Amino acid sequence: MKLYLKIISIVILIGFAGFWVWYEYTYSMDAVIPFEVNSPKNDTKVLVASQGSPFKDSLVQGIIRHYDKDSIYFKVIDVYTLFTVNISKWDALVIINSWEYGSPPRNVKRFIKDHPNELDKLIILSTVGSSHITLKDVDVISGESIIEKTPQYTDIVVNRLNQIIHKPSRHE
Repeated sequence: MKLYLKIISIVILIGFAGFWVWYEYTYSMDAVIPFEVNSPKNDTKVLVASQGSPFKDSLVQGIIRHYDKDSIYFKVIDVYTLFTVNISKWDALVIINSWEYGSPPRNVKRFIKDHPNELDKLIILSTVGSSHITLKDVDVISGESIIEKTPQYTDIVVNRLNQIIHKPSRHE
C-alpha cells in the first residue's frame, strides 16, 4: 500500500512539474533587449518598460514610429528592470506588461507604490482579457494581445502620451 501511495505521489508531482513547464513555455514573456531612439539630450524623454512578445514588440515599435519625426528621446527596457529607474528623469513612462489574475506583477505594484507623486507620468497597458482593470490614480489601458489590434492600442497609448508630453512641464 505504501509503495502504491509513493507511485501516485510521484506521478502527481511529475504531472504538476510538466504542467508548470508547459505553462512557462507557453505563457512566459521574452526578455526585452534595451535600446534607445534619438539623443538623451533631447528635451522630451519617454521611457517604455515592456515584456517581450510579438504583440508588445509591435506596440512599442508603433509608438516609436508615430514619433519618428519628433525629437523625443525614447529608451526601451524590460519591465522587470523597473527597480533601476529614476522616474524624475523622465517626462513620461509607458509600462506594457501582462497581468495575471487581474493584478500587476509585484515589481510594477512596487514601482507604483514607490512613486506616489509621479503617477501622472505613467501609462500602463495591461494585456489581459478584461477591460475593467483599474489602479487608483494610474492611467491603465487593458486588452487582449491580438496582433491585429496593435494599431488601435498604439493610437490609444499615443493619445494619452500626447496629453502628458504636451502639457506644460513642472519646470516652466
